[in-house]
Amino acid sequence: MPENSIKKPVICIADDQPDNLQVIVSILEGASQEYNLVTVNNGKKLVEIVSKIKPDLIITDWEMPLMNGVEATQKIKNISGLADIPVIICTGIMTSPDNLQVALEAGASDFIRKPVEATELIARVRSMLKLSESYLQIKKQKEELEILNLLKDRLLSLISYDVRAPLDSLKGMLYLFENEHLSEEDLRHIAIKLNGQGQNTSSFLDNLLKWAREQVNGIQPNIESINLSEIIQKNLALFTALGQEKSIKLSSRIPSEIHVLADQNMLHLVLRNLISNAIKFCHKNSEILIEVSVENQEVNISVKDSGVGISDEDLEKLFGMQHFSTEGTDSEVGTGLGLLLCKAFIEKNNGNIYVESTKDRGSKFWFTLPLSQ
Repeated sequence: MPENSIKKPVICIADDQPDNLQVIVSILEGASQEYNLVTVNNGKKLVEIVSKIKPDLIITDWEMPLMNGVEATQKIKNISGLADIPVIICTGIMTSPDNLQVALEAGASDFIRKPVEATELIARVRSMLKLSESYLQIKKQKEELEILNLLKDRLLSLISYDVRAPLDSLKGMLYLFENEHLSEEDLRHIAIKLNGQGQNTSSFLDNLLKWAREQVNGIQPNIESINLSEIIQKNLALFTALGQEKSIKLSSRIPSEIHVLADQNMLHLVLRNLISNAIKFCHKNSEILIEVSVENQEVNISVKDSGVGISDEDLEKLFGMQHFSTEGTDSEVGTGLGLLLCKAFIEKNNGNIYVESTKDRGSKFWFTLPLSQ
């Protein structure tokens, strides 16, 4: 990474004495590491500026007008999103052990005495910034683990339904058939229903296995030049029967001989998920359209339906780990896991995925891939 692209830590410094303020600024400006320094002259301004810029570190004097450094620290620590910012209290008067205890109880991370000595200040600043970075990494990992545990719990409950429901239906049909309670017409109708449930279950298990592999080992794409028209037509053919069951027309507008750079298996999975979702959330006697266009060496592939649409609230969490079960227009159950995989796989193939939708009017999902010359 180029040196000028490395983010400089932001340090907010508060002291009501200009000379003291200048000493700290001069020491940090002369350090080997570069910092972005922001200065204020009282505790009230410190709280205001920290709330706006969320610095990486705060260095504040204790005794200041309007609001002292300890009071400002207490206020900052009680503001959402600011509690993790380390604070160094800097003072030449409040230096007793009792004073130190007061500062630490207020939320200060460290304590330095005036007159400030350059080596000590730089060492404490570096220590606090490293500690802050480590803490943020641990916090991020903890949040990711909590989300993964939530996802695991939800998936286990969904597996119970998505896998057992078609098996229970099959058992029920076989019982009725064995006892000669089904006419040929009944058998044909139930068989079509079971076929749809079987495809949904197969797709769900496929997504689940690929997601599990992605979480454990990571999947590395095998990038190659792919004929886009051929792979889209193959995936449309897979869903012809499912579309006919709901009287949904599957259409495409694809310029001939467009090739993209992508992993073929990943692209198959993305297309299967987007087409399957479009059918799932489309009303009967409607249409699903797949379109392809080229712009600035990128290929745009879109899947557009005129189904139930997505609310603004759900759009915000659509590709996240906490969005799971949504029922289709024919009571089909969705997990949201497919879209999670779509996003991961498209990004691994140097593309991006997007969605726009209007509640009760339909949705359009589209993704980009590099054009193969």
